[in-house]
Amino acid sequence: MSSRIHDVTKALLMLSSLLWLAGCATTTPVERPRVTEQVDWNAPVAVADQAIPPDPEWWQQFDSPVLDDLIRRAFAGSPDLAATAERVFQAEQQVRVAGSSLSPSLGLGASTGQRTTDSQQSDSSSATLNVSYEVDLWGSLAATRDEAEASYQATVFDYDSARLTLASSVATTWFQLLALEEQLQVAQENLRIAERTEEIVDARYRNGAASRAELLRQQTEVLNQRASLVPIQLEYRQTRAALAVLVGESPLGFEVAVAPDSLLAMTLPAIDAGVPSDLLARRPDLAREEARLRAADANVEQARTAFLPTVSLGLGAGASSSNLLSLADPVETANWTLSLAQTLFDGGRREAEQAISESQRVELVEGYRGAILTALQETDDALDRVQTTRHRESLQQTVRDRAERTLELTELRYREGSDDLLTLLDAQQTLFQTRDQLVSLRLQRLLATVDLYKALGGGWQAPEVPVADDQ
Repeated sequence: MSSRIHDVTKALLMLSSLLWLAGCATTTPVERPRVTEQVDWNAPVAVADQAIPPDPEWWQQFDSPVLDDLIRRAFAGSPDLAATAERVFQAEQQVRVAGSSLSPSLGLGASTGQRTTDSQQSDSSSATLNVSYEVDLWGSLAATRDEAEASYQATVFDYDSARLTLASSVATTWFQLLALEEQLQVAQENLRIAERTEEIVDARYRNGAASRAELLRQQTEVLNQRASLVPIQLEYRQTRAALAVLVGESPLGFEVAVAPDSLLAMTLPAIDAGVPSDLLARRPDLAREEARLRAADANVEQARTAFLPTVSLGLGAGASSSNLLSLADPVETANWTLSLAQTLFDGGRREAEQAISESQRVELVEGYRGAILTALQETDDALDRVQTTRHRESLQQTVRDRAERTLELTELRYREGSDDLLTLLDAQQTLFQTRDQLVSLRLQRLLATVDLYKALGGGWQAPEVPVADDQ
């Protein structure tokens, strides 16, 4: 009889080994994407002497105390960032759950009661202590723990990505608010110029040197300038409300002092972008994708070990007595078990699960590759926009200065009767447009700088991620 049991056990182990080898044979290695070290950015990069790599608190390079305060408040009060932090905590606890399966489990039970049958009554009390342990012969439980650890690391990197995105969103919204403040000032100055010109036309009209049509045309221009203030004021209020939500505060009654910041006087830091091959280690979103890929590797390992038998050990000890609420004169018992379980047929479920896990890993590899390509594009585009907007802004400042001088001379000539009103109106419109374009270009340059900081990872460095204690 014992020899027959031995033969059956041996056959089961041989079948399990064959299934395991079959599972391993279907696994194909997947090559992770890399960036060639020899390539450089497409954008023309002019590295200034004072250019420095991004700092973890990169927003301080703009020398804006108000921006520093807004980002500090956002880190403390953003609901989205707080929710992401809770996901990190949940993933950490999941590591503890997965790690606990590698340790024995201990159970204690006790019972007491009476039993009455016909005219007989019996009392009983008992206490038991059980220990169970699954032997991780094939590394299945360890793979489960590894998957949880990698997923936890991915959530940590996801939090870092959310923090970087939040800081860049606050900076972008703040610069947009400054631009709207500047546009309001420009529009108000344009209105004063139009009103001053109206006074000139009105004086010429009263002296018979200008027609009624000229006066009406200039009055129309004044009305247009007044009307242009309304949409800017509306957008200003909406942008201020958006900024309040970003910092985690109610937009109702939210106020922020623009002074002493000024859009055109804002410091524009010079950034050393480094080389493209360094980007993989500088962005938390890429580190997150790498961690997800490690979790997928562990998941594939779990699917492989599903073909192998599970081995469990059990120990038990107990005491029972025929007394109620008492273990006096107990009957003591002890037992142990060694169990082997192997699924022989499941309709192809495990093969399908392994195929799914391997396909998911390939999917993540492709997603990781796509994230790298997107990161390279974002960085190169930001570098290009920083250089382009800086050159355009320099040219636009010259255009603005000349437009101001042209308007001064045209006003003088109109007073003297040397130019007509249409020439004066054209000079006004040119100045108004160049001022708006200058504000727009400065905003674009600031936003491109923020985008470059974000694309470079904002000075992020992979931290030593602590792993929850398995015990």
